[in-house]
Amino acid sequence: MTTEQIIIVVLAVAAALLLILTVLFASLYFRGKRFSSANVIDGVRYSKKDAEGITHREGDIVLLQGKTYTAVKNGSPMPGNYTVLAASEAAKTFKLRIGRYVREYSHGDTVVLAEGETICAVSCNVILR
Repeated sequence: MTTEQIIIVVLAVAAALLLILTVLFASLYFRGKRFSSANVIDGVRYSKKDAEGITHREGDIVLLQGKTYTAVKNGSPMPGNYTVLAASEAAKTFKLRIGRYVREYSHGDTVVLAEGETICAVSCNVILR
């Protein structure tokens, strides 16, 4: 082998080692960052921040799009005050049918459900908190 060929082989081996080390360090770095903004308890992700609207807390009710729910005592949902949150980060506003009327709500608005009142998510899935 000539000197040029030896230099090319050494450079190729060094480049391969550098690539392997870069991938290894990147995977270790991002593995620790994946769930840094949430706690995982029994396989359920809970947000550490109140501002995140797509994570679920204990007691949250998810309204599936197109399905009608009735507020009943000792049921789900129960009558009372709720904060409505879009289940998708992309949806800043969404439509809900409460009773007979459809109205547009924003992420974080408050709704009041009376006994026997119906609620339906019209445009996307919604979280009642």
